[in-house]
Amino acid sequence: MSTVLLQDLYQEIRRLYIAGSDLAYGDYRLKRLLPQFRQLGERAPVFNRLAEGISGLIEPESGQESHSAQRLQDLNLLLSSVLHTQGTTAPEGEQLPVDHDPVTLTSRFSYRKLSAVKTALTTTGGGRYEIINEAWKEGLFEDLRMVNNAIEALNDPYPEIAELMGNHILPAYGPQIVPLLIESFDPTGGKAESRKLRAIATAGGGEVTELIRQAAESGSDEVRSTAITLLASYEEYVPDLIEWSRSKKKVIREAAYSALAENGSDEAVKRLYEASLGKDKELVNPALSHCRSALLTDWLVRDMAAELRKVPEAMENKEMLEEIWTKVKRYLWSMHDKQSSELEELYRSVLEQYPLYMKKLGWVFLMNEAVSYMRRVDSSEARELLRHNAEQDMEHFKHSSSFVQEVFQKAVQVLPPEQIYEQYQGILVEGFTSSPLSKAAKERKRLLETISDLVIDRRYKAFEEVMPFAGKDSYTYYVRMPSPEKMKAGWDKRWLELFIEQDEMALVSAFARPGHQAAEIYLLGKLKDSPEFRNRFANLIVMGLVRTGIRDEKLFDALAAALEDERNKDCYMIEPFVFNQLCRMPAIYEERIRAVLVNYEDTAEDQLRFILKQMKEQ
Repeated sequence: MSTVLLQDLYQEIRRLYIAGSDLAYGDYRLKRLLPQFRQLGERAPVFNRLAEGISGLIEPESGQESHSAQRLQDLNLLLSSVLHTQGTTAPEGEQLPVDHDPVTLTSRFSYRKLSAVKTALTTTGGGRYEIINEAWKEGLFEDLRMVNNAIEALNDPYPEIAELMGNHILPAYGPQIVPLLIESFDPTGGKAESRKLRAIATAGGGEVTELIRQAAESGSDEVRSTAITLLASYEEYVPDLIEWSRSKKKVIREAAYSALAENGSDEAVKRLYEASLGKDKELVNPALSHCRSALLTDWLVRDMAAELRKVPEAMENKEMLEEIWTKVKRYLWSMHDKQSSELEELYRSVLEQYPLYMKKLGWVFLMNEAVSYMRRVDSSEARELLRHNAEQDMEHFKHSSSFVQEVFQKAVQVLPPEQIYEQYQGILVEGFTSSPLSKAAKERKRLLETISDLVIDRRYKAFEEVMPFAGKDSYTYYVRMPSPEKMKAGWDKRWLELFIEQDEMALVSAFARPGHQAAEIYLLGKLKDSPEFRNRFANLIVMGLVRTGIRDEKLFDALAAALEDERNKDCYMIEPFVFNQLCRMPAIYEERIRAVLVNYEDTAEDQLRFILKQMKEQ
């Protein structure tokens, strides 16, 4: 007997179980099935009974409409009995144990909670990363039902999602995830398989090194490169790494050099040094830079010193000098951030020969690396060298654009504040009185930008980091300045008077110091002229006022007046520093704030309501 018709009826009954038996009355789908059951009922009585059951549901007798649930139950019972008597349900063939990989994960979360994450993992489009990342933080991936989706997400077209899976979520499952990853691992694959291999290595540790070695030997180039770097910390594979560093394929040699650098053993270092002298000298340089071997550093310092010793005799040979400089630049890149007593001595010698390396040769890169190294040394001798170097820079670059940028940045760190002011204040004065398009005005503008970058740190930060409101998915403008104490120690006090005179409001705020009445009066006037909290000025002005040590009563009155100013409408967010000062206001300002609440919208309104709530609790 064919069960197709019976299965169709079964699906309709299931639908009615979900939708409700009352909807069976006049159901057109059941009406469509009824003639077929009546026709079969002429040959088999059971179909006739099923037809009667269907008819009773869709065309109940008068007064029997309320018994639809009972009739649906009766029909389902009869249909189930018939279905269970048709065909065979026992599996064919030999019964064998089921292979499985046991995991300790549970399924404690409701499917409703997992649904949004599963959708994000199985679809495309924007906004998915945030959903997945938040689910990981909440621990939703600890649910057994998320494992397969997590593995499949290694192929996600959005790289950030695939990297999150490979680098964090999958390794977090621990060793239990390794068999599942190995089961689907294809060493001949591409980026997704490379991520999978990295997850296997992270979760499996030393137990999977042979699998990684096989992938390094016979996988695709992308998988091989990843596998080679994963073997870096295992001494037994150093001979293999050395062998791969001689591969004909550039990408394999590059991966092998990186792994040898991370390994750092004497054997690995010898191979890196050998490569640096051959055709791969450019390719191996990043690996030399990352390698922390003291032995390698000694060799590189020795070789660079040898090249620098050739300079005096090569001064008349331009081609030879260019060859020396090319090699020296490679050594500088490879020794960036390295330290040794020999390297310190070499850089000290470089700084002492400023006329040769800077004035005659113009090797700025070499001098900058020497300066950077001596800053880390922080000895009295090093500081003296840096001061002398800064003075030589100011003389050498006096008429170049570097004078108001790179030279100023270096000099302000090592020279006395009064010396810096006397050297540079003339640029601001001359540029202030010159035509806006003149060279002097442009120099002044560049110097102001350089100073501003040193004392005002502007950036955007996540809203919840600087505001006491959770759940705000946005960023806000955030400003930081060195403390007045640091400004006093590092800068001449005459800068503040000059910035007030030239109406440089942001710098007046940064250089403002306690007790400076002129700065307080200037900034109060600026807040009165520009009270709008929606622009960048108010935040800087209020920061400057606080740095002057203004009395709280005077500051709060100025802030209240700014809140009430009619220009302060359409404000959607009050920046962090201003908001924090408003939070300090006492309850006597409650009515004034409540009166202007209607002028503020969105987050700004929330902020003012938060302040009012605080005032009530005082």
